[in-house]
Amino acid sequence: MGASRRTPAATRQSMPRPSSTAAARHAQPQPPQPPPHAQQPHPQPRHGSFAVARQPILDRRGGTLGYELLCRPVELAARRPDTATAAVIMHAIGDLGLPTLVGGSRAFLNVTRDFLVGQRPLPLPPRRVVLELLEDQVVDGALLDAVADVAAAGFTIALDDFLYAPELEPLLAVATYVKLDLRQHDEAALARTVAELRPRGLTLIAEKVEEPDEHARCLALGFDGFQGYYYERPETWRGRAVPTALLATLGALAATDSDVSLRELEAIVVRDAGLSHRLLRFANSAEVAPRNTIQSLRQALALLGGHTVRRWALLLCLAGVPDLPHVLLETARLRARVAEQLAAAVPGANPDRAFIVGLFSLLDAIGGRPLGELLQDLDLHPAIERALLAREGAEGALLDALLAHEHDRPLPPAAPVGAAELDAAYAEQLRRSADGGGL
Repeated sequence: MGASRRTPAATRQSMPRPSSTAAARHAQPQPPQPPPHAQQPHPQPRHGSFAVARQPILDRRGGTLGYELLCRPVELAARRPDTATAAVIMHAIGDLGLPTLVGGSRAFLNVTRDFLVGQRPLPLPPRRVVLELLEDQVVDGALLDAVADVAAAGFTIALDDFLYAPELEPLLAVATYVKLDLRQHDEAALARTVAELRPRGLTLIAEKVEEPDEHARCLALGFDGFQGYYYERPETWRGRAVPTALLATLGALAATDSDVSLRELEAIVVRDAGLSHRLLRFANSAEVAPRNTIQSLRQALALLGGHTVRRWALLLCLAGVPDLPHVLLETARLRARVAEQLAAAVPGANPDRAFIVGLFSLLDAIGGRPLGELLQDLDLHPAIERALLAREGAEGALLDALLAHEHDRPLPPAAPVGAAELDAAYAEQLRRSADGGGL
């Protein structure tokens, strides 16, 4: 067995195995070293700190095809994949910057079905990011619409840990990369899958390549990309996150409408140094402002637009609340999306405001303080405050109906929706969130 695990000299010439991290970077223009605030010496993340790992994906010659960005700690990514995605986006773009992490290469970012469905449009540079759809996602019309939208916006799609099933055919039609986990295929199954996928013109990446004989076999099968411990273990980048006034900024941005003026938006964001810092960094990226340096917050906001800024606020909500019990986040998400769905048919209700009312209806449990006290610190639309505190207005009546339905109480006489509509809306949103939930 020992001799069979050696990589032949000819194989090493066609794709040299890096013997160390430094060797892996030698022949390729590499990302600059991180600034002092993003070094790697701390063994454990601390409150207010962040950790993002990257693992290179190599081409057949050993050059860098891209880097997969991974959430740390690993337990968070497994337990709350949408939160992990939001955290990686926030820290990779808002705190470190993609050039620091991946240089001129592409970043492969893990996403779930619900993250794609709920976060459109994505506040990411399409030319620099590959969206890697995780395995075991519910494939339905909502996911296919979301994937079509992000593909039309210029994003490249990868399918992670791919195992063929007929319902995945529409995803294969829009994907560029397909990643095959060597631990999920025996030799015969791997060869058969590669032979079936190769005629489709897909770029095939072998994952979890850990031994020389696995490397040689994948080369012989015709894989285009390679990732695993054989080449390099994930490298963790740590730093101190710029703090944000999370609840106050979320409340103020949530209260804005699509026609919010630039001056109003600036007045909200300028109060939050952390969000301002991240928006300026994002606006100054080469993908957003390729020719001009953004020198003011107003320039950044004008370039990004209110919709993108609000999407960043939602990412902050997902990534910024420390130790938030998962059940609270799931309940708030579900209630918000049901309220948004039903509001479209309720006279006088605004779906955007209904979404915020549903999301913030658990703010007291999330913030650990009475709701009235928390709302005093926020800059919410008066209709949202009245709905949350007094159940007034169309959104308040809708929230009252949602709470009665959740607690198995009779609907209020003035409920704007009936039990059948509530049942259908909850069933629809639960079905959409079956693989973990997302905004």
